[in-house]
Amino acid sequence: RPSVGQLCVRSHEKGAAMSAAQLAFLPAPAAGGVLPPAGEALGPGRLQSASAASAEAASQQSSATSVAAAAAFSVAAAAAVQRRRRGRVPRHAGGIDVLERSTPGMDVPDEIKDIETAGKDVATPHWSTEPMKEKKGLTLAMLDWKDLHGAACGASGVLFVAEMVRFYLGQKPTDIECYFAAVVYGIIYASRFDGIRGLPAHFRVTFYATTGWSFYYIAHLLAATNPEMCAHWVYPTGIVFVASTIYFYKHWIERMYRHFVEDRFRPYYLPGLMGLMYFHWLDCVDLFNQWVDPTYWQTVPLTLTDQAWTIQDVRLTGLFMSSMALFMITLHNKGVLTGGRNTLLTVLGTIFVPALFLTGTHATLNASFP
Repeated sequence: RPSVGQLCVRSHEKGAAMSAAQLAFLPAPAAGGVLPPAGEALGPGRLQSASAASAEAASQQSSATSVAAAAAFSVAAAAAVQRRRRGRVPRHAGGIDVLERSTPGMDVPDEIKDIETAGKDVATPHWSTEPMKEKKGLTLAMLDWKDLHGAACGASGVLFVAEMVRFYLGQKPTDIECYFAAVVYGIIYASRFDGIRGLPAHFRVTFYATTGWSFYYIAHLLAATNPEMCAHWVYPTGIVFVASTIYFYKHWIERMYRHFVEDRFRPYYLPGLMGLMYFHWLDCVDLFNQWVDPTYWQTVPLTLTDQAWTIQDVRLTGLFMSSMALFMITLHNKGVLTGGRNTLLTVLGTIFVPALFLTGTHATLNASFP
């Protein structure tokens, strides 16, 4: 027994077929009935006949147009009914198949969905009654180093040691060093998305925000290295940086406030968060300086001769600090380095010590940051 939707489809298809058949059997307009043969005068009688023929042809053309429009409308209506049927799914209710409209949606990657999920999760405790007590797990040698991510992490460590020596000697970075760093840190973040969703929410928020920051850092590094080719990347990636900053601090401030309300606030986390917030504030000021000055890359590096050098070293340091902070999270989750030593090394080794060393070795340069 056909359903109502099937009857509608059959009715529209039948109407479309009849209209097409009527259109096929229309008489063709008479050729040569409007203009006289060549060399023959156009008299009053011939003019009246031509006018009548023209009116008849116009009437036939109008009829054909109407029939074609009706046929097109019928076909479109039938197609619309079929699309509506495809947009519905059957549901069995009381022995009767009921059609329900399915909600169309965009196929969003799981990584994008998890960014929103982790950012909203501020209620899950994820805490320990003894946060400073170390827990034993794997050793550093037991981690999986024999893959692309492990190779990139090792390369970033060697690169940063070389950069510390260069900072001390007061030498500029080379273009090859900057391009190599961009590739290495890009691999580090791109190769970690598959295994990050199993971590607690606050760790995932840190990873996603750090990825957004590093995306801008790489673009800014390349802009200072080759402004003719890469300076325009600063503007779209800067939007990603600002969004990542808001995303990160919104989550962590809400989380710390919840800890305070629940009487389990940990004050030793506050200096690290405030220090990180200060450096990101400097990044935002520098970013806005570039946004409001369309001629920034044509004028500032010429006025401040060491500006590009400073930007490159600031971004190289920031990329290492960010990736090292994520590495400390990995060490914590694997049981390699936990408790108070992990917290202390994270705050000092990934925030204050590299930043102070960078500031001390670049204080005399002719540059401004921000």
